Amino acid sequence: MHELGILVHALKQVAHIAKSNHIQKIKAITLEIGEQSGVVIPYLQKLYPAAVAQFSMLKDAKLCISRCPGKSMSIKDIRY
Repeated sequence: MHELGILVHALKQVAHIAKSNHIQKIKAITLEIGEQSGVVIPYLQKLYPAAVAQFSMLKDAKLCISRCPGKSMSIKDIRY
């Protein structure tokens, strides 16, 4: 189950971006995940509450997932 590691890495990036831009609270995060990435979306969604709890500025942030062709995964959008 590599979903937890992927999720924590993405959340660390979001927290870094937010801190660098003096943003104190994130409302939503959209991850774009490739259809061939091997990421199991239901696992990602199930693990999200535990992973996001580590970051106070993200604790109430909604997780949105966008699918795309290929194997990539990226942070598509951060709403604050």
